[in-house]
Amino acid sequence: MILLQLLTALILFLPGPLSAYQKGVALGLYDKDAAHSYKDELQEIRATGADHVSLVVSWYQKEIKSNDIYPRWEAAGAAPAVGDFETTPDHKLIQVIEEAHRTGLKVFLFPILRIEERAEKEWRGVVTPKSLQEWLEGYRRFTLHYARLAAANGVEMFSVGSELCSVESEEKFWRGLIAQIRGFYRGQLLYSANWDHYKKILFWDDLDYLGLNGYYELTKNETPAMGELLRAWWDIENDLTAWQEAHRKPIIFTEIGYPSVDGGCGKPWDYTRSAPVDVDEQAICYEAFFLTWAKSMRLGGVYFWNWYGQGGENDRSYTPRGKPAEKILTRWYRQSPTYSKRP
Repeated sequence: MILLQLLTALILFLPGPLSAYQKGVALGLYDKDAAHSYKDELQEIRATGADHVSLVVSWYQKEIKSNDIYPRWEAAGAAPAVGDFETTPDHKLIQVIEEAHRTGLKVFLFPILRIEERAEKEWRGVVTPKSLQEWLEGYRRFTLHYARLAAANGVEMFSVGSELCSVESEEKFWRGLIAQIRGFYRGQLLYSANWDHYKKILFWDDLDYLGLNGYYELTKNETPAMGELLRAWWDIENDLTAWQEAHRKPIIFTEIGYPSVDGGCGKPWDYTRSAPVDVDEQAICYEAFFLTWAKSMRLGGVYFWNWYGQGGENDRSYTPRGKPAEKILTRWYRQSPTYSKRP
């Protein structure tokens, strides 16, 4: 009887059913050709051994002090969207979700906010709207739009936010938004914190995973050796382990990636870096990540950023497509375990 009571208490303590280890890749939905199905890209991602795909969709605000949040097509007369991207139309997004499922991939729907007009060091992590309440209601509308789409189309995991450091202290808002989504969405929920700001968030207990990006500055050496990358990751792992033990939920790296340039692992978040192409540095960074984390029972999954464009040996972007990093990703994904995470 006592044993039964202990088992019951343990079951109640554990989160709801979680997916096995998520071997993920992000897919950039940047093609403006309405006929582009992304079938080829999804099949290539599946061929690496990945079993999850992250689909990133964006709404915008004009500048960091703006109150209004909108899909790109509502921004009449606005400046060109960041990176010349636009909001993926809903019907197109649904088609890609359906194609991903046909390919055998589970879907992580990842809405993010982009800022159209930015000064240096301005990004979504420092939004300071003139009317916080107006901004929060706009953000609620944005997130609920995609949460309902996720619920209607069998999406397995959904993010309620990404890297919004300056408004993460609005605990009541976040808990209310999460509860509202729980009312109709049956998949798993997470929030994607910035790599240097995850400890300040107070609503982790309302989510299924501890989500954060992994753009850690691993070294200042433009020709890094494996040993120094591993030492950097071991320090990071120790820090994350202590944090994870306090919350008792699996960690998911919602984004991790490296531009294929010299020094790309020094500031991996800097996609504007003008340095020579170096696909081998990108590859060694992938290898160092897997050597550190592939056997960790604390990790619920990882999503590598970002499968798009032609890639290849002369490409300087984040994509591993057609590069040595793709071979490393494939080797590890095909051999890595798929055990369920119960930290």
